Amino acid sequence: MKVLLTGSTGYIGRRLKQKLLEDKNIELKLLVRNKNSVRSNLQNKIEIIEGDTFNKDSLKEALKDVDTAYYLIHSLSNENYKDLDKISAQNFLDIANECGVKRVIYLGGLGVKNENTSEHLLSRIETGEILSSNKNVQTIWLRAGVIIGSGSASFEIIRNLTEKLPVMTTPKWVTTKAQPIAVDDVLSYLYNALYLEKKESLIVDIGSEQLSYKDMMLKTAKVLGLKRWIIPLPFMSINLSSYWLNLFTP
Repeated sequence: MKVLLTGSTGYIGRRLKQKLLEDKNIELKLLVRNKNSVRSNLQNKIEIIEGDTFNKDSLKEALKDVDTAYYLIHSLSNENYKDLDKISAQNFLDIANECGVKRVIYLGGLGVKNENTSEHLLSRIETGEILSSNKNVQTIWLRAGVIIGSGSASFEIIRNLTEKLPVMTTPKWVTTKAQPIAVDDVLSYLYNALYLEKKESLIVDIGSEQLSYKDMMLKTAKVLGLKRWIIPLPFMSINLSSYWLNLFTP
């Protein structure tokens, strides 16, 4: 099976790459902006295409003869990331269809569209909608919330706050419910989606029990053997809490 992995230098992509390399039934290709970002000992073992999803020629080279492609990229580092994400996803879908790719596997955020949806989550949802819009290409759209694992931005914020602050005054969002999931479980879902015996496109919500961010911090404290007190403040704004996070977390 020929598999293309995008986002192979990211938090999930790096780990998934190792899992895919262990499968002897997979012939792995990578699409990267800079070939030097891939370890030198791998450069002779797998096919690496230099380019991105805004360059259709490099996309055609990357998706040529591919059976399944992983879409694990976003444009968050750019100010106009929402527009760029739409262009990127549409380019990827169009070229995948042109190259006869059978399946696209996409990891997005867990949530729905409403007036409270953040711009970031809205962009992840719109990306999934675009990737799922062509009936010729099956899309397995996995949707995850907070990913628990060393190096995950969401988890590192929770861990840093819990370690450093015995008493926390927090904004109302700490009562927001989420469904955390361990990074190893996310990788299992992504890997097993390769071998899923379904022909139609699917949306699969993945996660464990529903927990508030407050619950997650208290559970983290318990694992670390710490006693912590969390006091939500109704007047604390998102902007104020972001300065507070920057002060206490890396």
